[in-house]
Amino acid sequence: MRSGIDELRQKIDQIDDKIKVLFERRMKLVLDIGKIKTERNLPVQDAVRESEIISRLISNQDDDMAEYTKTLFATLLKVSRSYQTGKLGL
Repeated sequence: MRSGIDELRQKIDQIDDKIKVLFERRMKLVLDIGKIKTERNLPVQDAVRESEIISRLISNQDDDMAEYTKTLFATLLKVSRSYQTGKLGL
């Protein structure tokens, strides 16, 4: 029984490693966008864009999974704003 858990955890670890790489790539792009926003005197938060992102991501999910996806991406967007603000001194 334990080996089944270990195998599943190993698969999760592999997924987590991929998520980490993608997260780092995403955050670099977030910083690039933040620089453009600074140059154009735009606010860090774009509520319309954030709503569009979440709507797009949950459009084909069942209601239960959609709620978890909303939570995940709301958190990711909050972290992205914080990163922009911190790195760019906004």
